[in-house]
Amino acid sequence: MNFHLASIVSAFILAFTSYQSANAGANTFTAKPVRLGDNLISIMRHHGFSQSERESVIGSSTKLRNLFLTLDTRYLVRGSGKDIELRMFDSQTSDAFRIIKKSGRVQAMPYNPSYKISYARVEGKIYGSVLGSILAKINSNWVATRFLDAYAFDIAPRAVSRGAAFWLEVEKLYDAGQFVKYGEVLKTSLSINGTPVQKKFVRNTKGGGVFFAAADLLEEKPFYAPVDYIKIASRFKPNRVHPITKRLQPHLGIDFELPVGEPVYAPRKGTVVRYGRNHAAGNYIVLLHSNGMETAYNHLHRIDKRIRQGLKVSAGERIGEVGCTGYCTRAHLHFAVKKKGRMVDPIKYIKSYPSHMEAMLEKRVAQN
Repeated sequence: MNFHLASIVSAFILAFTSYQSANAGANTFTAKPVRLGDNLISIMRHHGFSQSERESVIGSSTKLRNLFLTLDTRYLVRGSGKDIELRMFDSQTSDAFRIIKKSGRVQAMPYNPSYKISYARVEGKIYGSVLGSILAKINSNWVATRFLDAYAFDIAPRAVSRGAAFWLEVEKLYDAGQFVKYGEVLKTSLSINGTPVQKKFVRNTKGGGVFFAAADLLEEKPFYAPVDYIKIASRFKPNRVHPITKRLQPHLGIDFELPVGEPVYAPRKGTVVRYGRNHAAGNYIVLLHSNGMETAYNHLHRIDKRIRQGLKVSAGERIGEVGCTGYCTRAHLHFAVKKKGRMVDPIKYIKSYPSHMEAMLEKRVAQN
């Protein structure tokens, strides 16, 4: 091959590989971290979306307006300038969205990722708080709080001693080859009163799931869980500063954090004694049960149309939907229990699973 021909071949190879690199770059997503103070608007502004484009995206969907981002989540970017795509992932739900700007047009749409999943194991010992000890090993508030959810019905004061061993297994979710967020915590172990207590996350057919150990079936508690998915945002606290009023105000129940519209169930056979709407509780229902105890359900998005005073309901019967009405900052069910006229900690009176999961859990234990 002469020098002139060799030069032509070299130039062609260089041009071809340069084209491939540029094309690959244009079609490859880059994962970007969510930074402190970020929200969807600030992220769009950072990537060149105008104010009118940002307003158009935010106005297109209630779920997009309520997109929840945390520092352990990533978002994906492809392209730049006039042609760009963002993929956004809610940190605590399965919601995901594509935001596309192409030739001056902006579109936002729900997205159903086909995640590739890997699994990570984290282990250590408790020094200080359980939450802080988990965070020291994996920098994810989602993972740490899910671990606490697994033991919400088990941990009593001083039951976890200094140096107690723990481990957990958690999903890592990837989209377009990039890690975007942690998924569900699948298995946990924590030494309680010197004995390792292991839990497994059991999914149910209605899309929820609970942390479970065989011993949970033996607990003689009067109520089933009123929701499909046990994610506790706030516990029973007689002394608490209210997140909205900023005044010292007792939190006389527990908050189950779930998306708007998730079903709320009667935890035991009972009778509707009150329902309606007020400024603080939003849409609410109160049930009186055969054991003389009352249960209350606040901030409901919707009360079932059948609900009326005096209506008798069965355990597991749907009575409403999770919402964010009244004094509320994020969708949740505030669930309260009254015994002999006094508000008590619901954790001490409810099982860790809804009634419709009991048969499935019993079968699972029998098979093992």
